[in-house]
Amino acid sequence: MRFKSLAVAGCILAVAAALQPISVKEDAFVDSNGDPFVIVGVDYQPGGSSGYSNSASSDVLSDEDVCLRDAFLLQKLGVNTIRTYTVSPWLNHDKCMSIFNAVGIYVILDVNSPLPGESIHRNDPWESYNENYLKRVFSIIDAFKGYPNILGFFAGNEVFNDAVSSSVSPPYIRAVQRDIKNYISKHANRTIPVGYSAADDNQIRVAGWEYLQCTTGENATDISRSDFYGLNTYQWCSGRDEYQTSGYGAIATAFNGSSIPILFSEYGCNYKTPRTFDEVDGGVYSDRLLGIIDGGLVYEYSEESNQYGLVKIASNGSVTLKQDYSYLQEAYEDMNYTSWLETSSFSGSSAPNCNSTLITSMYPNFNSSLDLPDCPATDMLNHGSGNNNIGKLVDLTNYETSYTIYDTDGNEITDKVLKYHSTN
Repeated sequence: MRFKSLAVAGCILAVAAALQPISVKEDAFVDSNGDPFVIVGVDYQPGGSSGYSNSASSDVLSDEDVCLRDAFLLQKLGVNTIRTYTVSPWLNHDKCMSIFNAVGIYVILDVNSPLPGESIHRNDPWESYNENYLKRVFSIIDAFKGYPNILGFFAGNEVFNDAVSSSVSPPYIRAVQRDIKNYISKHANRTIPVGYSAADDNQIRVAGWEYLQCTTGENATDISRSDFYGLNTYQWCSGRDEYQTSGYGAIATAFNGSSIPILFSEYGCNYKTPRTFDEVDGGVYSDRLLGIIDGGLVYEYSEESNQYGLVKIASNGSVTLKQDYSYLQEAYEDMNYTSWLETSSFSGSSAPNCNSTLITSMYPNFNSSLDLPDCPATDMLNHGSGNNNIGKLVDLTNYETSYTIYDTDGNEITDKVLKYHSTN
């Protein structure tokens, strides 16, 4: 990965040479050359989901100076992907998405929000799967479909996570995936992968994977199936576990032979702090797991009430690095999967035919029905959401944040200039 430093004040950073979109081939994410793309990432939602409001004048991807600050630290950390959980479809995200594009960072975006009517209710999905809900979803697609560094969309996060929700909500997840893919095919100029992020439950997530990757015998290209599948997993705790005791070995066995890419959509147990992230080189990016898991996203960038943060953000916007940040940076520097990339091959696995008996043997309460609800917003699906806030990459004139950044010892970091990709 090559970078160039720009030191001329006031210069325009052209972004015409954008990142090339990532796509899916069989069980892998691939770049524009068809080579495997391994996700090295962080979950990114400063302020937490509770900090989101439809009436706010900004969100986590709309404040240029904040994005300059965080893109600098994420680039120094060594990531190529972030996951963002909640954004507004009505705000302008051009500057932030262009900043992340320019430093080589892709974004996986959740289409839902924690606000009423903006997600599928896990225990009574029929009440929430309606035209107003899809207005939100389709508007998110419109706002972000123009950015080449959108890697994909999560149609749901931990929607089925217990016996009750697993018995009713899975067909609605397939319906939402179908609707999103249909909307993308009608209103975007490229295919954008759509997937699901599963709860940290061994039985439910395996049943969910089998259900969401399968296809009907009559339709080998069933668009309601997931393009990728995320696992939220906190099984490996630094300083306590290793590969086998963590359950990573069981994950490798359970998901071997997948027909779609699988990633850790959240990982990084905080049983002991600071986290040393032994699972990075010893698990996620080891030869034992790569090829089954396509990388992962560490939870999470900023310190919130659950104390998983890599950095602390003060009320004035200044940032202090936690020791977790330094340990993760070291772990990313130490990992080496070059030899795996040189010898890797695609699984050749085709989508399995849906087998209700198999799925319910994995979790008896799982609703494996393929009798999906019809789209409740067909006119909007065909003619568009009406959201004219269509995002696009723009030229950048700023390349250094005005916010103060402190290292783990409390010393101010003075060189905060972003280093932009010379090739994209």
